[in-house]
Amino acid sequence: MIDTIEDNLSLTSTAEEVDRINSDFYSQFPYPWRPRSVDCAADPDFSRVMLNQNLGDWTHRTVPANPRIWVAGCGTNQAAITALNFPTAVIRGSDVSPSSLEACAATAKELGCMNLELNQESINQADYSECFDYVICTGVIHHNADPEATLKKLARSLKPTGILELMVYNRYHRILTSAFQKAVRLLAATGSAFDFQEEFAITRMLIREFPGEGLMRQFAAGFKNAPDAHIADSLIQPVENSYTVETLQDMARRCSLEFIAPTPVAWDRGSNTTWNMRFPQPALQKAYETFPDSRRWQITNLLLCENSPMLWFYFKRSDGPVEKRTEQQVCDSFLETNFRANAVGRRCYLLTETNKYQEMKSRVAYPGQPAKPELRRIVEAVSSGAPMRSILESQGIPRDFNTVNGLRLQLTTSGSPFLRSTV
Repeated sequence: MIDTIEDNLSLTSTAEEVDRINSDFYSQFPYPWRPRSVDCAADPDFSRVMLNQNLGDWTHRTVPANPRIWVAGCGTNQAAITALNFPTAVIRGSDVSPSSLEACAATAKELGCMNLELNQESINQADYSECFDYVICTGVIHHNADPEATLKKLARSLKPTGILELMVYNRYHRILTSAFQKAVRLLAATGSAFDFQEEFAITRMLIREFPGEGLMRQFAAGFKNAPDAHIADSLIQPVENSYTVETLQDMARRCSLEFIAPTPVAWDRGSNTTWNMRFPQPALQKAYETFPDSRRWQITNLLLCENSPMLWFYFKRSDGPVEKRTEQQVCDSFLETNFRANAVGRRCYLLTETNKYQEMKSRVAYPGQPAKPELRRIVEAVSSGAPMRSILESQGIPRDFNTVNGLRLQLTTSGSPFLRSTV
């Protein structure tokens, strides 16, 4: 089992001290930078419906109408974008950085979001108890002194039926990153203190001209045209833990949480986003598919290493009433469900020359049609009113687990929201 001993933990002390360090870091390097455009579906309930389908809920009830949502560690824009996409929800955004919150408030105002409250607070100090239907915490707890204690705070904030969306660093994605961070800290001779401007200057030097050859040189070269905030967050973040599927599951269990499903990451379509492998050997494939979901994901994590997906998952409370269904059960119900094509239109806000968001007057078609012909044929066929099983049978598409799960992810989730169940 790989633990976090090789992570970037030299500045870790108390939770309060790490909160202070992170507040100072993100005040100097507000993260993330403003995207050139921000979009949302014209249907105000669209994001909630697709979120439920991500969870394998074709009735769209797990996350209820008008939910209470906490964006824990919201940075400069995540709470504002969440408020835009969930306009019927009550949103709370929390962050330790006042600069990040000021930027988030400005973005929310430009986007016309009236359903957002922002608080300068640490997750570690928050004292929410069974308050939220949906908690979003992505890329945050691994920058804390004691991520498990932070995760317990998130778990405590969930209603019994609540859902947590959590992303932590994949250990195999962070080997070069952690090594670079440590080297820069040693070169800056910051020791147990920190001087982020000095570390950033050294980082820029290494990106421009790296000594030697090899993987690290290629890694550093990839940041030559990156925004300052991206460089800083990736290469000089002061505290960083990382995990494997196994260590994340163990930590979640100790926090009374359990996996529901991987999160479809809409903006990360270019990478590997499936946790299910295809083996050329039928015997291996059969054995692999007999394992519980989390064991399969663990095997995938180990075999694909740096090419395995991001550790981005939905969780539920272990003691809650939300039904835990396997991926196979979700696929079985997908086959028996009727769908209709989504055609909701999309609102788009563009960043102007004055660095403010302005809504485009024209609405664009959304989500449009899938790029792959075989997926387009399925979208066209749902108008027949037949369940998915009949549609696949009529088109001669195999109904093995990997094929069906792939179709489900490519047609009915927030990353590829082409179909909506009619249950």
